[in-house]
Amino acid sequence: MEPTTTSLMRRMVRRPPPPSALTPARALRLAMTRAAEESVGLHVAVLGVSVDEGPLDDLLSRLEDGLMLVALYEGDDPVGLVALDAEARSAVIEVQTLGRVPPVPPEPREVTAADVALARPLLTAFLREVEDATAGTVLAGWVRGPRATARIPGPREAMMILADTAYRVVRLTLDLGAGERQGLILLLIRQEAPKPAAADPRTADPPTVAPQVLGAQATLVAVLHRLQLSLADAEGLQVGQIVPLPGVTVASVRVEGGGIDLGPARLGQVAGMRAIRIEEPLTPCLQDIPVAQEPSVEPPLLGPEEDWNL
Repeated sequence: MEPTTTSLMRRMVRRPPPPSALTPARALRLAMTRAAEESVGLHVAVLGVSVDEGPLDDLLSRLEDGLMLVALYEGDDPVGLVALDAEARSAVIEVQTLGRVPPVPPEPREVTAADVALARPLLTAFLREVEDATAGTVLAGWVRGPRATARIPGPREAMMILADTAYRVVRLTLDLGAGERQGLILLLIRQEAPKPAAADPRTADPPTVAPQVLGAQATLVAVLHRLQLSLADAEGLQVGQIVPLPGVTVASVRVEGGGIDLGPARLGQVAGMRAIRIEEPLTPCLQDIPVAQEPSVEPPLLGPEEDWNL
């Protein structure tokens, strides 16, 4: 063998192999196994990873039953949720209370505040690891340091607090390392909206008062029902007395602002608090200008209220 060939082969042997590209699925696997082990000492293997994208209502309608949903916030902005199914939730609790995951799963039960508290270290570590692990993949920037907050009772309540836009959801099927027990962890986060192009200062519109006006405080009133009582009946009302509201349902709410009916809403709850959900887009309402009954040389003047309705 010629010397040049021998030296070339030696260099090829000494050269380390090129690093393989980190795929999103592999990044998510590494994030999950590392977060589970370092946060609560749970040894898991990721059996499968799926990624899906779409509108919020479509993704929420396909959520599995029995999930423990926890809201994710960036600052004061709700951006998504993270969830564990009953098997993964039980494994997280068992490894912290019993020191191991038994091969037989416990009996199904309702989610409690203690479950959320015990699962929080895993969820927080998983969010951090996903953000770091996906930095060099197509998922880079999707997770932007959200924090896990309060539990969301279900998909309906999630729809009421999350913005109606495009989301991405990842599902990780887990081998819990105890017999045939498997679990699921799910992460649903809003996709970042594209930033608008910077306007050319030479062609930009002159400044307006719109930012100041849009930043002003507005008071909205949710009206479930209005009824008329005589003064005697009103004075006779007592604490604990039930007042019948015939025909009133949770869908009878009207939203008003400044004495103007802004549209219908539905009464509900979010995280144990009363909430309303706007049922349809707000549309302007045009009213006819009342015409004077008697002819007049001068055209009828518009009062302040009529002018406002225009």
